[in-house]
Amino acid sequence: MHRIFERGSAPAGRYGWPWPAGARRRTQLLTCTAFLLLLASCASPITTDLEDDGTFTRPLLGAFVPSGVWSDLAELKELESMVGGEFDVGHWYTSWDHPYDPVPVNDLLEHGRIPLVSWQSQGRAVADIATGRYDDYVREWARQAASAPGTLYVRPFPEMNGDWVPWHGDPDNLRLAWRRLVELFREEGTHNVRWVFSPNVTDEPRTAENRMENYYPGREYVDVLALDGYNWGDTRPYIGWRTFEEVFASGYGRVAALGPQPVWIAEVASTEHGGDKAAWIRDMLSSTRFGRLEAIIWFNENKETDWRIESSLASAEAFRQWFEWRDGRTAEEPDAGGPHGPAEDTTRTASLTSG
Repeated sequence: MHRIFERGSAPAGRYGWPWPAGARRRTQLLTCTAFLLLLASCASPITTDLEDDGTFTRPLLGAFVPSGVWSDLAELKELESMVGGEFDVGHWYTSWDHPYDPVPVNDLLEHGRIPLVSWQSQGRAVADIATGRYDDYVREWARQAASAPGTLYVRPFPEMNGDWVPWHGDPDNLRLAWRRLVELFREEGTHNVRWVFSPNVTDEPRTAENRMENYYPGREYVDVLALDGYNWGDTRPYIGWRTFEEVFASGYGRVAALGPQPVWIAEVASTEHGGDKAAWIRDMLSSTRFGRLEAIIWFNENKETDWRIESSLASAEAFRQWFEWRDGRTAEEPDAGGPHGPAEDTTRTASLTSG
């Protein structure tokens, strides 16, 4: 699923990148082993391999809320008030019709959140980007981004293996365009941007030419590997109701094989139709199956279906209970339970801070 949106000194993360202070406060469940690994980590974010050291740290939790990063994060804070906890990552969308906007970036960083922007190039062919037609725009965006008071995560060409986006279908030129973006940012001295490669969890169409792997620009140009995936339930009967782990199992294996970078779920949500959404959410928040998973970002909009956390009292309560546990207000982690619970094999664990 995809949205084109026109408006446009902390402990380190897995690769030694600094998290904002608010996210730092929400990582207190790190084990002693993971903390020592964090202090020892000094490798480059592009070249460091991840190792399974037998520990598991819960992923950070983020959200996209329409207009959520504007007006001093008012819409995001309203959702947080409802669920009783702060999200670690704030996600929004902007297009190449707009210049760099420092407002959401600075507001999120000043409020202790991690900014993630989907940077969408509709109206610009990837072949033209690859040959430099838009270099002036990209360079100016890079110069402005360099002034941000922290790290900015940028997600160009999201869901490029989905036939609903205009940058789909030309993997050769998309790889070249992506590399050009990164090189231009490097030339401008913009070192606070992290690049997020985020295909859809399945290839559409499911052809050899359109495999997500074909779009990957290479390890030296990608800092975070990511996926978008949704539980469509009865809204798309040919897909049906699928658990969180069923939605992401195959795609996670494929994207994780591309490189050693951390993995994010950049878009995720569930419908209410066809199953128990609250149980689905508890499954997602309690899953330990994906050992390199560092962040989960919920897509909180009533669009093809009501994806929102507040689509029902039970759905919102599932998040509220998890925030209570995460923030130490209750000692017992919410139990997924029921027929929609996590898969039995929950031993694939890894520290989110291994270097």
